[in-house]
Amino acid sequence: MLDGNGYPLEFDQKKEDEFLREITIQALVRNGASRFQVIDILRKLCTIDRVDFTEDEIGARADKYLRSEEIMGETARSRSIQTEVEKWLSSNTSNSPCYSSLLVSLHDCYLDLNLRSPNEKASCRVAFKRLVEKGKIEPVSNRSGQYRYLNGNIDELDFMNADTTPFDIRFPLGVHELVEIYKKSVIVLAGEPNAGKTAFLLNLAKKNMLSQDVTYYSSEMGAAELQIRLKKFNRPLEEWKKVKWVARSGDFDKAINPNGLNIIDYLEVAKDFYEIGGLLTNIFNALDQGVAVVGLQKPPGRDVGVGGARTLDKARLYLSIEPGILKIVKGKIWRQECVNPNGMYIRWLLGGGANFKIQPDNDGSTWRKP
Repeated sequence: MLDGNGYPLEFDQKKEDEFLREITIQALVRNGASRFQVIDILRKLCTIDRVDFTEDEIGARADKYLRSEEIMGETARSRSIQTEVEKWLSSNTSNSPCYSSLLVSLHDCYLDLNLRSPNEKASCRVAFKRLVEKGKIEPVSNRSGQYRYLNGNIDELDFMNADTTPFDIRFPLGVHELVEIYKKSVIVLAGEPNAGKTAFLLNLAKKNMLSQDVTYYSSEMGAAELQIRLKKFNRPLEEWKKVKWVARSGDFDKAINPNGLNIIDYLEVAKDFYEIGGLLTNIFNALDQGVAVVGLQKPPGRDVGVGGARTLDKARLYLSIEPGILKIVKGKIWRQECVNPNGMYIRWLLGGGANFKIQPDNDGSTWRKP
């Protein structure tokens, strides 16, 4: 082998052997070799080379290899986290036609990516900082840890030409008399098991199947049970053909009608309940002029469903149902300016397992405040 001037290069066998041993030990450490194994290898190499050594020197050298690999591992993990954060942001916005109002938070990112150690969280914060520098996201003023997504494909909200016609929807128990629903809205119905959630959603389909293109997604009823439930309404089964009935238990955002009335009975998550907020966001992003009404399970004695407060974020209307009571937890747009529906509830009975009957107070009032 020649150098740059055409002269033969001197070959140093000792240096070559040391280099090969270095990369060999590094490879062993990278593949999980223990400190004891590294020390044993170094001891044998020194014996072969007839190099004097002490156990302390061998131990210190092994620790150097292990620390070097640990640092490299942390660096690789940090780079991996940055990639994961970018993918996480993309998954939250990939279906959104307009990102300008979409917020993301460090806390949600920690949860979704299962980042627990201080080093992992620090790497996540660094990733967010770099994305700010790249112009992908921007921090939201006065809201620590909250960011707004930025993208060159952002569509500005054309409020001047927006269609302000409310979405034509009728609810059981007259909820629509208190809350206005507009196009591209998510509505949540959180209910205890056997509290009337399915009966409410079937009544919702019945009340709107003549005026809207209704699709009903069932995650637990088969065709036979559905027929039995529909017969309780005492109307010809032929009439129910106006509703499209679909058996589905997941990926609703990939199946919903973006311009119709979608009724999801119900959104199942067996574990990692923090994902429900993201699933509702995906459903919202898939809508255009339509509406999705999503059933959730909820624990007894609580207003919000499994998934907690995150399930409130995207809902323009949030209802809580338990035996004999329906409550408006969140009604974003009031139907009457002087009547705040939030917190109002109504009592009901279920006739024949299908028809809701209002139970008024002694003074004849129906909806009331606690």
